[in-house]
Amino acid sequence: MTARISDDLTIIENQYINYNNLNDEIHKKQFGQYFTDKSIADYMSSLFINKNQDIKILDCGAGNGILSISLINKLSKYNFTKNIELTLYEIDNNIIPLLTSNLNKLQNKLNNINIKINIIEKNFILDNNQNKFDYIISNPPYFKINKSSEEAVRMNHIVFGQPNIYMLFMAKSIELLRNDGEMVFITPRSFTSGSYFKKFRDYLKTNSSLQHIHIFKTRNKHFKNENILQETIITKLSKKIIRNNTVTISSSDNSLFENYQEAEISQDLIINSLDKDIIIKIPTTKSDIKIIEKFGKTNNSLKSLGYTVSTGKVVKFRNNEFLLKEYKNKSVPLYWMNNFKQEKLEHPLNINKEQYIINTPNSKKLLIKTSNYLIIKRFSSKEQKRRINLGYILKDDIKEDYIGLENHLNYLYRKDSEINKNEIFIIGNFLGSIEVDKYFRITNGNTQVNASELMNMPIPNNLAKEIYELRQNS
Repeated sequence: MTARISDDLTIIENQYINYNNLNDEIHKKQFGQYFTDKSIADYMSSLFINKNQDIKILDCGAGNGILSISLINKLSKYNFTKNIELTLYEIDNNIIPLLTSNLNKLQNKLNNINIKINIIEKNFILDNNQNKFDYIISNPPYFKINKSSEEAVRMNHIVFGQPNIYMLFMAKSIELLRNDGEMVFITPRSFTSGSYFKKFRDYLKTNSSLQHIHIFKTRNKHFKNENILQETIITKLSKKIIRNNTVTISSSDNSLFENYQEAEISQDLIINSLDKDIIIKIPTTKSDIKIIEKFGKTNNSLKSLGYTVSTGKVVKFRNNEFLLKEYKNKSVPLYWMNNFKQEKLEHPLNINKEQYIINTPNSKKLLIKTSNYLIIKRFSSKEQKRRINLGYILKDDIKEDYIGLENHLNYLYRKDSEINKNEIFIIGNFLGSIEVDKYFRITNGNTQVNASELMNMPIPNNLAKEIYELRQNS
């Protein structure tokens, strides 16, 4: 029986390949569908602890059922003989026949397990399901929704800014877990950092215990038949709050789990709060753990040291009427990412970008006063070795009293006083270091560098002391 179910998983995996070929990208984006490989389904199922009792299982984004069937296959291997109540949510009418057929085949092949199947063709977030579940397994839909949408309003206790639907699936699943229940999800990594997921991370830490995180080292080899270019993780959570909990952090090159590694790490080490902003860190090597330990020994941050990080105010398509390719009277320099070459400012450049902005009462709100600034590019390209790429603006090199910064640039400054050159180079050398690059990769899976994450960057005690002493002597 077990072998036959395992063989069926390969057939089910091939089903979604054919399904993708029959449906266009519009359909795929509408439902946020990224189907799960058999190898990933088997791995996710293996993370659940066996329970010798009647159990309720929830799959809240069922697709063609590969996750649920894999989990029940895993239970059958351990001679599970109790009753199973399986609840599955799916709103794509096109795939319901495949899901129903696959579950019927499963039910016919289970000799020793009594299974009750309930397929619900409703919106999981909006459905008022009050049942509690022992196991929840899911590859939820991924797409951004408006914060005024019905789903976001229903889950407003975890929504800040523009939410992604997968986050709502995770939060509601935590609500539906029994006290000793477990859930395993495969999702983008984005919820582990960033301001839009802050309320969700607070909720997660308060209402569950992190048990396991698996990260795929490459961005495009975790769904072998899907075109995904972002970091994806598998997360296991337990409803039971466990003090001094240890978390398993594992990694592999791809969905075949090649070069698999894992380590046990204290939850307090990877989930801590700096300036009340919880970030979930994902170290994958011993050196990563050492970096977390080093940065975790300080309460200093760029914010606590008095620095502010803001984003350039000039957005081309909104402010095009003020932009100039050549210098004219009453215009000031406009700086883009391209203007910083190996950290040095080069202006103007002979490129197809406006190099100046008019300085008038109507454009004044787009300008900043000329001063010493540390520039941090908001995006890093694939060719760049480090996530944090810097540039320097020095007041003495600029004749005009005001400058413009394009929206793809962050700039660091102090509100209380101007940063002197020595101080700005000390901060720049730190942010441009290999250690900071590694720390940033551990805490952030994006190529985007957000101002809020920079503000919360831990500053080692010795560096903070050096900065304070420099300020006193200047």
